[in-house]
Amino acid sequence: MVESLLVQFAPMLLGAQLILTLILVKGDICPGQRGRIHKMLPAIGVLWLAVASLRIEAFLIVFAIFYFYSQVQTKKTRDSGPIWVMYLACGLALSYVAIQASEQVNPVGIITTVVLVALLGASFGHLLLTIARTRLQAFHRVLPVVGVLSGMLVVLATVINVYSLSEAQLEPVISTLLFSFALLISSIVVWCWHLLFVKTPEKLQLTVSLLMLLAAAVGLTPVWAL
Repeated sequence: MVESLLVQFAPMLLGAQLILTLILVKGDICPGQRGRIHKMLPAIGVLWLAVASLRIEAFLIVFAIFYFYSQVQTKKTRDSGPIWVMYLACGLALSYVAIQASEQVNPVGIITTVVLVALLGASFGHLLLTIARTRLQAFHRVLPVVGVLSGMLVVLATVINVYSLSEAQLEPVISTLLFSFALLISSIVVWCWHLLFVKTPEKLQLTVSLLMLLAAAVGLTPVWAL
């Protein structure tokens, strides 16, 4: 169970890194917001450290993240720091996820690994931006939409894979499949809750949604491997 969860961390962290890097490079952010976003980087580094228990190569990403963090300020700052290190961290993370995808036993496993970069990455990135009190309001609308679209792709890829299974293969996983689908749909609803009621997203709401998404991904992993 723990190993299955850690496997989902890699695409999630890659997606979140890409979002934060985009904001640090292209975002119209004030010095205070830049410092608060810098404060989110240790969370990504620590989770990559957990992933390194599966593959020692992930230590390279951990080193890059914490080196960049050591070179920037977490208070109000206009200094972008050595942004090339963030590019390096994203490149290393991309390589790690590409290797993970290439090791999947069928095309559905490869597709879902790629889609999870968008789904889990957008969810975790949205949570980090909310904790950092970002003023980039567009992300509060765009990231849930990315979640909806990528969630639909996950369901579609899974259904296609299920139709190719024999009854003997499907029977042991059918209850897990249905429960995971229910979790996935519920997590998207929770994630989009602030859009439905035109509210500001809450940290608790996004945390619950992310945990449900991770649980759904863990539940669906055995199905993708059939």
